[in-house]
Amino acid sequence: MKSNALSRGTTRTKLVVNCGLLIAISIVLKILFEMYIPLGGFPSLRINLTSLPIMLSGILLGPLAGFIVGFISDLLCFFIKPGGPFFLGFTVASGLTGLIPGLLWMLLRKKEIKHLEWFNLGFIVLSVGVLVLTGLFSFENGTIYYAGEPLNPFVLVLFIALMVGFVIFPIITVRRSEVLGEYRSDYILFIVSVTQLITSIILNTWFLTILYGQAVSVLLPARIITNIFLIPLYTIALVGLLKVLPKFVKK
Repeated sequence: MKSNALSRGTTRTKLVVNCGLLIAISIVLKILFEMYIPLGGFPSLRINLTSLPIMLSGILLGPLAGFIVGFISDLLCFFIKPGGPFFLGFTVASGLTGLIPGLLWMLLRKKEIKHLEWFNLGFIVLSVGVLVLTGLFSFENGTIYYAGEPLNPFVLVLFIALMVGFVIFPIITVRRSEVLGEYRSDYILFIVSVTQLITSIILNTWFLTILYGQAVSVLLPARIITNIFLIPLYTIALVGLLKVLPKFVKK
């Protein structure tokens, strides 16, 4: 009895320590590695790596731990480096950034699912459709404009390359034997894509319209562009980290 109680106590202690460590990493990434890249004269593209340790917590420690890490991380980041007024919706969305990967990983880890690339293709088609219908991109006299400003050709090429890579990445990786381990690259890409779609593109866009009174059509295109950059970045980073961290971070 004492042995079992001691074992449970040790497990809880490890879980608390691991959650605390991932919260601390999230805060450090918020402070040191957050930047804005202008598109068409607007700071539309925000590169923020705080979601990485939050998603990791959900995958490695479970959905509940992931929610707690995301929720507490957002609260502490607000007090340490606020980026605007406090809004509870953003804090809940941060918690979901840990919860959703945890739930999806529980569903996917023991199943053999093929053709997840179709989700990515649908995501790109939907994204391009939104960008075109909102009139954010326009073409005139041989020049492509973003929000009325000439778009840098390098940014355009990078944008197209990322969209293509977003679709073919899982097709290539699942054919390579080294990625067919526990943490499959196509699974991680799917998890990141669904998480960002729900939290960043849908929920946070909605919360911004409530907070600042701007139309969804104004906010949504820039957030889609941001995620077309961030989703591959998060996926590559998570796949690399998941090859190493499970040896040190255990429930």
